[in-house]
Amino acid sequence: MQIHTESGNLWPTPTLTLVLEDSQHFNSQLAQVVQREEKKILGKSKPTEVAGIKEGLSAYWLNFNVLNWEYPEIVEFRNIVLRGVRQWISLVGDPSAPGMQISGISCWANVLRHGESLTVHHHDPAFVSAHYTVQSGCNGEVKPKSSDSGHTIYFRPGFLDRSHGGDAFLTPSPWDDDWRIDKPPVEGRLFFFPSFVRHEVRPYFGATQRISIAMDVFLKCQTLPIYFGGPRWFVPKLE
Repeated sequence: MQIHTESGNLWPTPTLTLVLEDSQHFNSQLAQVVQREEKKILGKSKPTEVAGIKEGLSAYWLNFNVLNWEYPEIVEFRNIVLRGVRQWISLVGDPSAPGMQISGISCWANVLRHGESLTVHHHDPAFVSAHYTVQSGCNGEVKPKSSDSGHTIYFRPGFLDRSHGGDAFLTPSPWDDDWRIDKPPVEGRLFFFPSFVRHEVRPYFGATQRISIAMDVFLKCQTLPIYFGGPRWFVPKLE
């Protein structure tokens, strides 16, 4: 499977996009894995409300790690993630430096059903975060109630308070077209961005499920009182 890589910026913040070409079969297999594991996970521990989600797989994000699942598709996905992390780090530093080595990765799946959304949040204190779209749910069978159904909105750092820009803010501003970036879900796209960038997922109104995999990456240079062990964490083995 070929991977197309594209680096860029959300404002002054570095981002990296990896697009998996011809990934339909791979994503179909990943979706089945997520759905299978979801049935095992739900109800076996106490959910934790996150980004407005009180129940469902997202609310169990502290109790599992997608990268630790034992499936061939996950092994392949894990390798893609580690490649992407290294490429993103190269945009801001030396990926071979001791401080830029990975301490741990938290990785979970989100399964949004009709009407569900993720409210505005950020992933601090992680160093870099990423989203991968497994299944967009935008199959065209049901016309969505909203044109931004299931879209991820990224907010310019420091400008979230301008969420009522334009006419609603009464006075024009040169930032009105720049305070938010709207990204529709695209299957096979892995998007890396700094963890301090606030974002949300707009209410999803598709007929099936919107399935994504999200992750937070922590590096050795960060002094954090975190024990990178247990079911939440994936720690790469030293080569």
